[in-house]
Amino acid sequence: MHRYLYCAVLTALIMIPMAGAQEEPAPTSDINPPVLRVNGDTIYAAEVSAVMGNIISQLSAQDREEPDQEQLVQMATQRVVEQKLLAQESRRQGYKVDDLRVAEMVKEIEDRAGGREKLDESLAVKGTSYEKLVNTVKEMDLVRTLIEKQITPTITITDEEIAEFYTDNIAMFTASEEVHARHIIFAAGEVADADTIIAARTKADEARERALAGEDFADLAIELSEGPSAPKGGDLGFFTYQQMVPPFAEAAFALEPGEISAVVRTNFGFHIIKVEEKRPEVTLTLEEASDRVRLLLTQQQIAEKVQEIIRNLGAQAEIVPLMSSQTASPA
Repeated sequence: MHRYLYCAVLTALIMIPMAGAQEEPAPTSDINPPVLRVNGDTIYAAEVSAVMGNIISQLSAQDREEPDQEQLVQMATQRVVEQKLLAQESRRQGYKVDDLRVAEMVKEIEDRAGGREKLDESLAVKGTSYEKLVNTVKEMDLVRTLIEKQITPTITITDEEIAEFYTDNIAMFTASEEVHARHIIFAAGEVADADTIIAARTKADEARERALAGEDFADLAIELSEGPSAPKGGDLGFFTYQQMVPPFAEAAFALEPGEISAVVRTNFGFHIIKVEEKRPEVTLTLEEASDRVRLLLTQQQIAEKVQEIIRNLGAQAEIVPLMSSQTASPA
């Protein structure tokens, strides 16, 4: 498990309110009730809520639809149970918590929360505590150690496997053509009236004539553009064809560096575009992509072996539901 994942989960524990939390202060037992007992270790609602927040963030980053509340609770509970089982197995194997690594993680969490006092306040709102947070970090460290010591050394990725993955997934290693452009926009949305459209088009024509006459395009954008990029001289940075609406993309990708487009109409308004740079489509060679492929295949194999361990542990575990509406069975 990687450090960024720890941070994501633990930041969620600080920032995401527990599902069903009351606006008015309530007793700790109401805010953060026990949910499950796994081989004698208790899981609390705040732990599940934290992972719910992490799942939502992951799905959002992948542009995937969020599950309904019941499914979300089940997914989060499943993950918390899995981590509990792995941490217990790590202890059983004789692995110890790395106190220095835990201290560094906890300090990072404190800093993100704005200091220890604010962290304590935030945790108290959810009915949990600094001590429970530290215990969560320790469990994560135990899981990390289990993976590092027991699983990672067993992973072997051959050159043949790397070549096969590369060939089968060549699109993953291809960067699309990109354009770096500036634009000047005069707003006239889809529902704009005729007068607004005529005025915007007139201003766009005048701005283009000034640009073609030699005035600095960036200065004109700062002066005239009605879009959010105006303070940056209309700079849009690099973008692919798919990242822009079709009329804008078609015009921009047809230009060579230094050229200025005709007036382009989109559902946002009228644009004048100037291309600064172009990057051609590039595909990494097998040699260039090999390290990335090796990492991907290693992560896949680790995930498969972790799931196998979880299935075996879950089959032998004693899991007692304490709040049936917020529980999920282990894998």
